[in-house]
Amino acid sequence: MEPNEERSWTATELHESLDQYEQELRDNGLRRNTVNTYVQHPERFIRWLTDGYSPTGPRSENRDPRAKTRSKYDPLHSHLVNLPERSVRMTFSQIERILGFELPSSARRYNAWWANQRDGNHSHARSWLDAHYETQWLDLNSQAVTFTSPRLDSSAKG
Repeated sequence: MEPNEERSWTATELHESLDQYEQELRDNGLRRNTVNTYVQHPERFIRWLTDGYSPTGPRSENRDPRAKTRSKYDPLHSHLVNLPERSVRMTFSQIERILGFELPSSARRYNAWWANQRDGNHSHARSWLDAHYETQWLDLNSQAVTFTSPRLDSSAKG
């Protein structure tokens, strides 16, 4: 390829190159948190390029709390809200079927993706937190997570 020649990349090629970059970072002894930082930002950029991410600024304190922010993770929220169980184990494949798309590669690699954090651009976490569930158990090897809810049974109310 000539120095001034432009190159087109597919999303798959970008992800594959990012995977190679991540492996090189690990091979050179960088700490896991450093590798996560170096990889998660480009992953977000690739999602933005492929219309899988829309950046949002800081949340306004004046925002109507009843106004629901649209998220591609809304189907997971709806699924959890309608569950009668207080605890449910789900494989990543089951979650992907509910969502209608694959989870990002960071969900398969990093415990931090499954953290119960509302702040920032964690729309995936808000999908379960707003449904009154939290991640309580995660196994990246078996690709499964357990969501639990402290909701009271209707018989326990009153």
